[in-house]
Amino acid sequence: MTGKKAGGRGTTLKQYLRGEMKDPEFRRFYEGADIELRVALEITRAREARKMSQRELADALKTKQQTVSRIERGAQNVTIETLDKIARALGRGLQVRFVPPTGA
Repeated sequence: MTGKKAGGRGTTLKQYLRGEMKDPEFRRFYEGADIELRVALEITRAREARKMSQRELADALKTKQQTVSRIERGAQNVTIETLDKIARALGRGLQVRFVPPTGA
């Protein structure tokens, strides 16, 4: 991928993942990724779907943009309470489920 679209905006995470998921090796890695990374990607997707910047989400959460960046990179552990605040700021609800392991 080129990493840039016309108009100077970078490729969205959704566009990037759409291309990468075609690679079986990447798909296996993604599906086996730690929960922190999967949650980080879900937050990023939801934020982009709302067309919010990291700064706008940070403002809604009363935190810094750098904190949102760390969360979206999976570099910061977040509590269920923080996930709920993020979900509400993105106009979503939070749902936590226990499911059988893949292949079970």
